[in-house]
Amino acid sequence: MLYRDVKQKLVADIVSGAVPPGGGLPSETELAKRFGVSIGTIRRAVDEMVAEHVLVRQQGRGTFVGKLDKERFMFQFFKIEGSDGAREFPQVKLLSFVRARATQSEARLLGLDPGAAVFHIENLLSLRGQPVIHDTIVISAARFGGLTKAQFAARQGTIYELYQTTFGVTVVGADERLRAQTVPTASAKILGLPDSAAVLRIDRVATSFAQEPIEYRVSIVNTQQHDYLARLTGQVI
Repeated sequence: MLYRDVKQKLVADIVSGAVPPGGGLPSETELAKRFGVSIGTIRRAVDEMVAEHVLVRQQGRGTFVGKLDKERFMFQFFKIEGSDGAREFPQVKLLSFVRARATQSEARLLGLDPGAAVFHIENLLSLRGQPVIHDTIVISAARFGGLTKAQFAARQGTIYELYQTTFGVTVVGADERLRAQTVPTASAKILGLPDSAAVLRIDRVATSFAQEPIEYRVSIVNTQQHDYLARLTGQVI
């Protein structure tokens, strides 16, 4: 379909840096002329990319490449909130940052060769001063070459914003698997839970424009006072 061809070319512009995060797209008329298609075709491609949160429309200003800032992180990727409905950006504490070799499962999930170099990162996320989430993050050391513990700890925005602005890697989606389990011993100590406590485990593989796996993350969530909230849109059949 023509609009899918247009979409692929727009994605290529973003990936190449021709249109950077926060940068504006040319007008629909200019894009239609460039690609030799109708404005309707351009609009369909752009509409789909807006729905995927790759692009953002700003009334009266135009269409821009989405930035992975706190607002978008909270809207698209952070789904833990208080049982009373309260939502807030978590306070994040870096627990560890080490270079290691990927396990067999990590390599498979990230599309890496067995034993490839990776960064293992652990974070503690607190809400209202209460430890709630123990995150373990695995990313390719080759893809994020030069990343240091100091750089990771000193980032001003979200982790995904660091990936995007410093390494040109944009996370546009994620596959998540959820299950209830007994808290792992390490997480119990970090979250201040008894060894028998039930927790929510979230396994997430974050993906790029081309559906390439970017990050594997395991989140252990204390759900005593917090819930996982997924908002579904569209018609239910």
